[in-house]
Amino acid sequence: MPLQILNAGVDTTGVLRKALEAALPGAEIEVSSASPGHFELRVVSKVFEGKTRVQQQQLVYKAIAHLMSGDSAPVHAIDRMQTLVP
Repeated sequence: MPLQILNAGVDTTGVLRKALEAALPGAEIEVSSASPGHFELRVVSKVFEGKTRVQQQQLVYKAIAHLMSGDSAPVHAIDRMQTLVP
């Protein structure tokens, strides 16, 4: 059976960006697709100030958790995540 690409034709990078913008208003967000379902993120936000790297990443994952759950989730993995304070 051939591999099925889930959500083919859906602008997942745009969906990821919108979810992050909603959770982290004013953040500078870069989303790139590494391969189907795999993404790289760069997020710069004042919200990260005073937080550990793990806490920063938890905020990002919390914002996109709904895109990573279920059998037809459009996001399979975040291959690279960079979180920065401006």
